[in-house]
Amino acid sequence: MRAMFRLFVVAGLLATGPALAGRVAVAQSTPAPAPTVEVLEAGKEPHEQLRLSPVAGTTQRSAMTVTFAIEQSGVTSGSVEPPPTKATVETALQGVTPEGNLQINFSYPSFELLRGGEATAAQRRRIQQAFRGLTGLSGQLTITPQGVLVDSTLNVPPDLDPSVGSLVTQLGDQLRTLSIPFPEAPVGVGARWRATTALTLNGIEANQVYEYTLKKRTGSRVVLGVRGTQSAGRQTVQLENVAPGAQLEVRSYETKFRGENTVELTSLLPVAGDVRSSGNQTFRIQAGDDEGTLRQRVDVRVAVKPADR
Repeated sequence: MRAMFRLFVVAGLLATGPALAGRVAVAQSTPAPAPTVEVLEAGKEPHEQLRLSPVAGTTQRSAMTVTFAIEQSGVTSGSVEPPPTKATVETALQGVTPEGNLQINFSYPSFELLRGGEATAAQRRRIQQAFRGLTGLSGQLTITPQGVLVDSTLNVPPDLDPSVGSLVTQLGDQLRTLSIPFPEAPVGVGARWRATTALTLNGIEANQVYEYTLKKRTGSRVVLGVRGTQSAGRQTVQLENVAPGAQLEVRSYETKFRGENTVELTSLLPVAGDVRSSGNQTFRIQAGDDEGTLRQRVDVRVAVKPADR
């Protein structure tokens, strides 16, 4: 059952969607699928466009706290609830492309394990030791003034400790998901718009739908409510990178998101936010003579706020 156990771990990573999707690589470059943005309500007058407009030399320092837990049942049962992790993120406007897109460099100067979770004292020490080797973790984002992510690259140290590999990838992907697509047309307070994106998550074809509500605007600062769903239909995915011939059949897959973000249009990323997601997935896994059904629930919370300098 050793091969099956490896598959269970991969299933856990797949099922969390953007939070954990992807494999650690020295340079992990990801073109971002463009969302389709549709205005549902224009909101109250006055109507104004929402556009990012940072000036040359803009920098930002944020604290991003990620908490997640996975519960599994079926061919295997158990739960995973690692300690919450707070990452300090520094971003800087590197330049503007001829098309007007923003080129942003980001890096993680520090990581901190917070209280909570189910790790033992020894496990916490091992994770903290692994974090000390994360010098060089950085990347680049390209975002349009309309807030649409064009592409991203995560530069991961080649000697990264495997025990924190998935967590590092999670942090990089969560930073990518902080980009918020704005509608083309001017809108006012009370406006609602929907952003729909087709995604591929480690081979799983999924559909992501976010709805945003403009709750408040004061000058260049806006407060947005967010809710959304990520879903996938029945399909079979080959997991050759885990075990030759291994297959994962998606039986059901749905993750729901809800939260709030505060965006300063002269900044690079949201200045504050708190978004929670809960997902329920069922997989049929087969590797050689081993097969079985795995059901799991995944809960993730991402909180962002300004960090001390």
